[in-house]
Amino acid sequence: MRYIYFGKNVRCSVLLPSLICLWLTYQDRGTALSALFAVIIHETAHLVSGALLRKKPALITLSPAGADIRYKGVLSYRDDMITALAGPAANVVTAFLFLPLSSAFFTASLCCGLLNLIPLPCLDGGRALLSALRTTVEITRADRINGVINAVFLVLLYLFSVYLFFYTSTNASLLILCGSVFINSYFRMT
Repeated sequence: MRYIYFGKNVRCSVLLPSLICLWLTYQDRGTALSALFAVIIHETAHLVSGALLRKKPALITLSPAGADIRYKGVLSYRDDMITALAGPAANVVTAFLFLPLSSAFFTASLCCGLLNLIPLPCLDGGRALLSALRTTVEITRADRINGVINAVFLVLLYLFSVYLFFYTSTNASLLILCGSVFINSYFRMT
């Protein structure tokens, strides 16, 4: 995949700007800004949790599937679960805090948090599940169990995105996003 580099620690997929432009053309501005704010809160929570664990980011990759934050050094399974779950937790908390102010932000933040809990390799739920499995069972068995769970959810997510595309028949942004998650997860699984 090709990237645009912003210094040595941050890079952006060339697909991300085009997806954002496509998404903004189909969404009203309030919903689009609410979703953007929810994503920023989500990724900031990952960075804050890493900082609290005294881990510095080595590389941040921005892609249509979100941000992939790689930390310097090795994270323990416990620390990996904490940093993975910090983003969805921040989304759920801020969704309910801002509920009286904005229903659009509530929906965007809650969806961002819950969708990231899906156990796929490129999402936070996949990282947390793998770390949890590796702490409870042998590593090779944990990897096999995780692979099966990932494959099932990957197929379900892709089928759901195709169904929604044909059901709405106007907005391809979810299909493109799910396709990106599908491709990213597939390459991480192989």
